[in-house]
Amino acid sequence: MLATSILSLVLLALAGVLLDSHRREWAVARVERQRGDDASPQWRFARRRVVRRNSATVAIAVVGVLVALWPVTPREPFWVAAYMAVLVSLAGLIFLLGVGDAWASSRYYRAEGRRRLADETRSLAQLVESQRKAQPKAQYKVSSDTEGKGR
Repeated sequence: MLATSILSLVLLALAGVLLDSHRREWAVARVERQRGDDASPQWRFARRRVVRRNSATVAIAVVGVLVALWPVTPREPFWVAAYMAVLVSLAGLIFLLGVGDAWASSRYYRAEGRRRLADETRSLAQLVESQRKAQPKAQYKVSSDTEGKGR
């Protein structure tokens, strides 16, 4: 009984900390959205990430409540099976949301890196072009004493 109470409290505390973290992340994303447009990839990614993470956090909290309810769950086969089915389903949901979040983050940050690399390449090409235009063309002269020697 003590172990289930401790585990339940740990899961609920974890869910509370995570929800607060997501709330802060959402507040930062909203401030950044006010500076940019609503259709930007950064805003869509942030919005979807917060939804995914909030869903997983709520599932963690529900698991915490279910763990606390285990001592009062009737020990009849139907109720134990239903309890375990809900618990396993929530664990699977948390896992799938975590995998989906990792995949989406990886995909987003890879694309963001490609965008930054393309921007940097473009700016370097412009810098090289402006340096090329700024420098006078060098006049190369072939001296007559080096012609024909060394053959």
